[in-house]
Amino acid sequence: MKHIKVIGSINMDIILSSARLPVTGETIKADKYYMYPGGKGANQAVAVARTGVRPQLIGKLGNDYFAEMITTYLKKENIDLSLTYGDKTGIAMINVESSGKNMITVYPGSNGSMAYDDFHDINIKNSIVMFQQEIPLKTIRDFISNIAGNGNMIITDPSPFNEDRYILENTDILTPNENEAQLLAGCNIKNVEDAKKASRIILEKYKSNVIIKLGDNGSLINYEGNIKYFKPYKVGTVDTTGAGDCFNGAFASEFLRTESIDKSMEFANIAGALSTTGYGAFPSFPYRNQIISIMEE
Repeated sequence: MKHIKVIGSINMDIILSSARLPVTGETIKADKYYMYPGGKGANQAVAVARTGVRPQLIGKLGNDYFAEMITTYLKKENIDLSLTYGDKTGIAMINVESSGKNMITVYPGSNGSMAYDDFHDINIKNSIVMFQQEIPLKTIRDFISNIAGNGNMIITDPSPFNEDRYILENTDILTPNENEAQLLAGCNIKNVEDAKKASRIILEKYKSNVIIKLGDNGSLINYEGNIKYFKPYKVGTVDTTGAGDCFNGAFASEFLRTESIDKSMEFANIAGALSTTGYGAFPSFPYRNQIISIMEE
């Protein structure tokens, strides 16, 4: 494989930081305010780029001011952009409390009308192809049906959660977080052993390899029936927004470089942890040299 293609959502993230999250009907005062590009597709592309591989990001923006801002940001990140336009740019409103926990409301905007036919002339082969589920499921299905084979490896983050069997069964590696893995496997995950059990169920059920992201409890991979757990890299967490996207992008980047599952998992574990030490999604994503220096220690 020679390339990484990220096919997915692009938003403008509006982040409000406060001591705690509001409850229903409550108004609280925010301490800080940030506005950065986001969306799971854009986040994963930035993570890939910062960890050493120039990806192609395939997505849709609106005909508005946010689109201009996002395009400017992403070009600075050394990303090859393949974009179409229509409707309004997607927006995510993110409330973050001091512990790092967050609540997110997403308006999909143009992400919701993205279609395979907008990009059917793009040649995708010999690539790691990354999907998330913030664009229409039909669009993902259409892409998968047209790019299957051709030397491609498909990595799908089943978030926001939707159990589309065609997508799940035609993915090489699924990357759910703990909650999504529970839904896919139909069992509770309270510890690492539970996660291992869930990974076996998911592999058997969908015939797809699986990485389960366990947050501050680390991660594990079940690849062709071989399960390996990776301990967490401990940091002072500020905001967990985008941590899973950072993990995915870092894993894909390092796997393209090394073709080593172990090295890629360790690399991604550190990257995902470091991404929680600042506010927002990709503004806090680490660069390759930062991760390598920690691995060498």
